[in-house]
Amino acid sequence: MLHFHKFSSEVPAPVPAREVYHQRQPGKGWPEECPPMRAANAFGWDLLAPTDLVFRQESGKWRLENPLSLEADWVFTPDGEPDESGLGGVPLVQQNAWFWDEDQMLPHVISPEVYPSIANQVKVSTFLFLRTDVNELLAFSDIPNLERPFRVLSAIVDADWYPASYPWHCVLALDHGRDEIRIARGDPLCRVQIVRRDHYFAREMTLAEFEAFFQRGQDWLGRHGRNADASGTFDITRTYVKQQQLSRFSVML
Repeated sequence: MLHFHKFSSEVPAPVPAREVYHQRQPGKGWPEECPPMRAANAFGWDLLAPTDLVFRQESGKWRLENPLSLEADWVFTPDGEPDESGLGGVPLVQQNAWFWDEDQMLPHVISPEVYPSIANQVKVSTFLFLRTDVNELLAFSDIPNLERPFRVLSAIVDADWYPASYPWHCVLALDHGRDEIRIARGDPLCRVQIVRRDHYFAREMTLAEFEAFFQRGQDWLGRHGRNADASGTFDITRTYVKQQQLSRFSVML
């Protein structure tokens, strides 16, 4: 299960991913009409942009035009420290987005020869604390099959044991060919999915295994396929959709 806590009440909660993200013109054959692609589009939860973001590139350097620091609507006092505020401590503050620092030393070193290659990368806060259950990892990725002027760098986080004391962020790589990139509050920012920590295997089928597999496919076509034309091609479109077993994603509030 994905467990989340908002940095403040104004932060949008994760939402189940959707099968379709585009408003298309009339016609047939759009990519998201393919059932497996629709299933990929809808697999996981979307984390939504908690603030408007406007990035501008000038003279080859990116900057955030509308930086914002959000204050938590809860407070924290470290154990053993006196509390004079009467509120239990002071609110935490988090930026909405920030770039890598040139000659950075923390949280990890960025060398001068590396910085130009990642200067278009920006870390955008989701303003969400996230954790998973035991042996569940959290995979961050782009929204499948959605073309945007930026891409989300993929990452897998050990969210079951790493007790992050800050909201999670995702890293965007901005398109060098754009002068301006806008992300509106509430737009899908990145995708998160739960994956099991396990040992996965791959093995080539034996000839007997493949023959059984192939025969099973021919039998299925014989039962469910419809002759589309004189060439013997089978139409399985509607049958595939009816038999497809989709995962479901919910948010309990």
